Amino acid sequence: MNESKALAAKETKEALSVGKALSMVAVALLTVVVGKLFFKLDTTLVLFISAALVSCVAVCFCGIPWDKIEEQIAVGIRAMGVPVIILMEIGMLVGAWMISGTIPTIMYYGMVIMNPRYFLVLTCLSCSVMSVASGTSWGTLSTLGVALMGVALGLGIPLPYVAGAIVVGSFFGDKMSPLSDSTIVAAASCNVDLREHVFHMLYTTVPGYVVSLILYLVLGFQFGGGTIQNEEYTIILNALQENFVINPIMVIPPVIVLVLIVMKKPCLPTFAAGIASAVILAVVCQGREFTAVMGAVVAGYTEKTGTDIVDSLLNRGGINSMLSTVGIVLAAAVFGAPIKASGAAEAIFTQVRKFAKTPKQLMILCTIMHPIFILIAVTYYVTYPVMGEMVGPIYEEYGLHKKNLSRTFEDTGTISAPLIPWGMAGAFIASTLGIGPAEYWMYMPLSWMCALTGIVLAITGIGVAKTDGTMVTPIFRRKKAKS
Repeated sequence: MNESKALAAKETKEALSVGKALSMVAVALLTVVVGKLFFKLDTTLVLFISAALVSCVAVCFCGIPWDKIEEQIAVGIRAMGVPVIILMEIGMLVGAWMISGTIPTIMYYGMVIMNPRYFLVLTCLSCSVMSVASGTSWGTLSTLGVALMGVALGLGIPLPYVAGAIVVGSFFGDKMSPLSDSTIVAAASCNVDLREHVFHMLYTTVPGYVVSLILYLVLGFQFGGGTIQNEEYTIILNALQENFVINPIMVIPPVIVLVLIVMKKPCLPTFAAGIASAVILAVVCQGREFTAVMGAVVAGYTEKTGTDIVDSLLNRGGINSMLSTVGIVLAAAVFGAPIKASGAAEAIFTQVRKFAKTPKQLMILCTIMHPIFILIAVTYYVTYPVMGEMVGPIYEEYGLHKKNLSRTFEDTGTISAPLIPWGMAGAFIASTLGIGPAEYWMYMPLSWMCALTGIVLAITGIGVAKTDGTMVTPIFRRKKAKS
């Protein structure tokens, strides 16, 4: 009995060795990169293949029991239960808002009122406000974001530009809102006060956000100063008027959702209220049959307006539209299981002290390592707690306040998540807006500037807090009193 325990302990120790941990990480990354970039395989399939290969490495070469991996798979899938339900609710929400005329009404008034020159800037700002107030980037993307994509189509503005502005605004709010789950998890993972965490992120977030707004202003100059009165613009407005009752009352569902979110009500009943109110409007105001409305909730809005360009935008939503994203979410849970079950992340982080000799090196190393682990774990809900537990004490040993670490998490996690095609955020954006990361990444500088700004701050010491709360390099130094 004692021999078997000793053998198991030996196997666990070997499984956690740096060499084997790195081999598992390498297999995971190579499989995803080769599958996506070279063979153009479906994301869900790639994640399952990678999980299978990494599991083989864990069991055959690292001595990790299969039961342990299977247990971690079950834990991961259970953790994804609520996100999966939210995804399906968002699909229902979009379908209901389409057939009720909610999104068509927002599109119509947006096309009539908004100035094309400032459309991208206003898009980013409006999504930022809604996301900060609500604390949810997904809710903003699936409601206001979808409507703004329709407005952009009518104004003749390239959709990748608009997707970039929507994503920047939505995830800026997600990152900076004290109501956001990602913000709360990042702060909690490092045992940092939420208010301190939010204000500390301004150092890395404001520069990228300002650059994004300047980019959108420059891009907007090519669209002229007034509204666009071209044939396509007129066709879209006419199609919306002919197929829907356009009236301000149709924006009641998003108002209900926004009010409930600001009141900090749970997401599931909040979205349910948005769906129910839209169903009532569809039947009462739009004159739709109840069965047709339920069909849109399940399969999305599929009716033809007679205008292809309008149909391409309105024919979306429904539970079915989210099934591929649900598949990615569940595959992601399986994908990260062998890495977590083997303790590979912990094994790698034990080597941090050997490479990081100074506080600057420690911060830069974490800024580089965290996105790598997100590529593997797919979601920052896994990486925040793991790295917080592993690296947090090291930060304190080096005299660094842990709010520097929580800021790094969000700089390379929350705000960078939309850049990962196989990640939950990237997959959700692609299925909701119809534009993938490969098309919009260059129009969302905030997502990749935060990490770069963080490295600059680590080198200069500006915006880097010490354990006593003071800054390594204060921006404003107090003048010494004359003796």
